[in-house]
Amino acid sequence: MGTFNTSDLGHLAKYGLQVRQFTHWDDEVAQNFKTMSTMAYVPKYVSSGLPQAELNGLELGGFWVDVFHCSQPTASSDETVNNGYGSTARNTPANIAAVSQPGVVPWTDISWLNARIAASNRVIQGRACHLMTPFERASLLYLVLMSGHDIRGNNNNGKDTRDTDTWDNYGIFDPVQPSYRTLTGSGPSSWWSHGIPAAGVFGLVGNIYDWEDLRLESGIFQPKAYLAGGQTAADTYIDYDDNSGGDAADICQLTPGVYTIADDGVHGVEDVTVERVLITGRFTGRLILSAGLAAIHNDNTLIRLKTAVDLCNGAVAEYKAIGAMLVDATSKYMALPDIADTTTDIATYLDSWYPYDNADSRALLRGGYWSHTSNARRGFVVTTVNTPTSTGNGRGFRAALSIGTI
Repeated sequence: MGTFNTSDLGHLAKYGLQVRQFTHWDDEVAQNFKTMSTMAYVPKYVSSGLPQAELNGLELGGFWVDVFHCSQPTASSDETVNNGYGSTARNTPANIAAVSQPGVVPWTDISWLNARIAASNRVIQGRACHLMTPFERASLLYLVLMSGHDIRGNNNNGKDTRDTDTWDNYGIFDPVQPSYRTLTGSGPSSWWSHGIPAAGVFGLVGNIYDWEDLRLESGIFQPKAYLAGGQTAADTYIDYDDNSGGDAADICQLTPGVYTIADDGVHGVEDVTVERVLITGRFTGRLILSAGLAAIHNDNTLIRLKTAVDLCNGAVAEYKAIGAMLVDATSKYMALPDIADTTTDIATYLDSWYPYDNADSRALLRGGYWSHTSNARRGFVVTTVNTPTSTGNGRGFRAALSIGTI
């Protein structure tokens, strides 16, 4: 895939994103049957025209993302068949792959921990998908802003709070949660990322929240990973994994930014600038560096975001208007709200967010749900109130797929 020229925004607004279906197994281990997931390609592009100067000139995009909220392979629109959700216990995915398909009950009542599993259970052309990251969300939301589309969604019990109460402004109600939640992919054209049916991502605003691959400790995030193999001087990329750390604190997918490779006892500390991340699995990926490494580094050496980001700043649970995004070296790629600014660009971002710091582990949710009304109008709404093990009928997820090798 090539790089999107931002001078072609008119073309994007007219034709939307490239969308295609990928075939994959329902269960990569049992391989019971083949199914298909519909995904959209977010092209590589350089941001421009965004309200904060620091958000312009960013290299974004370059991945596939689910068009629809994830569902189970056996999900349906019939509540009498496996309760509509499908044949798998909702918070016990095991090896079952999450699917992106329209017209079915979404996969909710699943925790952040298990959404990561279900997303990575989908393997396409030999590469595992992964839970959508804040970088991927930012790439999509900034592109929507640049296109000029007035995106809408189910933020008012089946319709958008800004639309009239007529049948054509509603999605099709989910029989499992009638009168407020809607089936995947059902609703007017304004609910598509670029206002064009079947040519973008559906449902970025409201209906159900999406878990995102970011974990906070006491309101702060500082993602870490470990070198998956030794590195030599002048290497321009780093492969990483979790070093068997699993779902431990701060282990989540990395994003562009400045990272520190720890001292392995021999070769010392080194700071590196990550320009791009290719995610290859639930805990694995490749960091593309802006310059070659200065030194050798051993296998399993810790690599961590250089500067921790305090997203919540000790806030108790309350809605705050989004007036600006954080613009430090990492957060500017993640579309995360600046808790100190509730006014400057509120007319552009439109949404509010719900920071919560309870001195423990929390996981990121984005997009809002069916009753958020004016708090969820653009897709930027964030809440940090839920723990990684929380579940609920307003919490779902999307998967994404990295492409390329370097």
